Amino acid sequence: MKDKKIGKAPTRRSFLASTTGLGLILATGTAPAFIREAGASKMRKVTFMLPWLFVGGHSFEFAAQKIYWKNRGLDVAISRGYGSGASCKTISAGKSMFGEASYGVMVNGVSKGLDVVGIGAKLQRSPIAISCRSDSGIKTVKDLEGKRLVQAAASGDTVMLPGFTRAAGIDKSKVKQIIVHPSKLISTVVNKQAECTGSYYVSNAATLEQKTPSVHFLYADFGLQTLDLGLITRSDMIKNEPDLVQAMVDGAMEGLKLQILDAGKALDTMIEAKPELKTRDRNLLLTQAGNTNALSLGPAVKDHGLGYMLPDDQTRTRDVVIKYMEAKNVPPVEKLFTNKFAGNIKMSASEYETAVKINSKFDPSKG
Repeated sequence: MKDKKIGKAPTRRSFLASTTGLGLILATGTAPAFIREAGASKMRKVTFMLPWLFVGGHSFEFAAQKIYWKNRGLDVAISRGYGSGASCKTISAGKSMFGEASYGVMVNGVSKGLDVVGIGAKLQRSPIAISCRSDSGIKTVKDLEGKRLVQAAASGDTVMLPGFTRAAGIDKSKVKQIIVHPSKLISTVVNKQAECTGSYYVSNAATLEQKTPSVHFLYADFGLQTLDLGLITRSDMIKNEPDLVQAMVDGAMEGLKLQILDAGKALDTMIEAKPELKTRDRNLLLTQAGNTNALSLGPAVKDHGLGYMLPDDQTRTRDVVIKYMEAKNVPPVEKLFTNKFAGNIKMSASEYETAVKINSKFDPSKG
């Protein structure tokens, strides 16, 4: 290997090409030195921001923190979020290096000048949904007509409701829409003051399911398909530290693979990191993880690997933001998403078959 200037790390390709201990690295998961801080023996410190609270669908990030990021020489501090918009702003401002956010919110933020890029999808299907009590008699979307639907004013399901009703062949004027505070959505339905609520399938839909048997209608199943929650970082991180970005994506996707194939084991790592979760209903956390897993599977993962984003889904996500969020000056797709780092972590055919089987009970389209 040729001598390099001090402070300039070798590239991933040149390192692997020149390392005689490659077999050991692959076998042990030991991090190559270029991921660590230059000239330092300690782990590379990285900051990561969630889009919201510590729900079951974030177990994979804590599995990555304990195992997969750590094996790559990364000491990742995970902080709770305050909404995807806040996560995007925090990362764009350089106050956190990486994070997770809704890609719809991310695209809208970029249209307003934020510097964030999607680097690997968690959810291959949008979690935006309408969730109803099963005892309401609602079995098909047409049954929503004449029923009461509670929604929060600024929620994605509310903004996109006109498009959903058109796509589903529902007369929107026959749906009795009631706007309430977000904290009242679940209780209003449980107390039978409404039959349905707008929901996010990976979070509050799981909460409703724990309280009463429910039926769920995903907007994605009626043509309003978008990529949703996924990893984000700034464009300068992609340009200046591609090896770090690669390590973060690969570690996260190894964590997601564990969560998909063994949700309980992944959850244990989150509870270990956040002991306060011991008081939470474990079944609820596992349902949140299962719902997340069901939406994380799809052709992109099967054919290309975890995190990969099909070009058509990238385009649809951008188009939905323009149409329903009325975003202006939205950059082209290639400025919003990149598959450069996604798809390295794959499932074998048998692993994918197992993943579909064990998570099928969480898939609303199978119900």
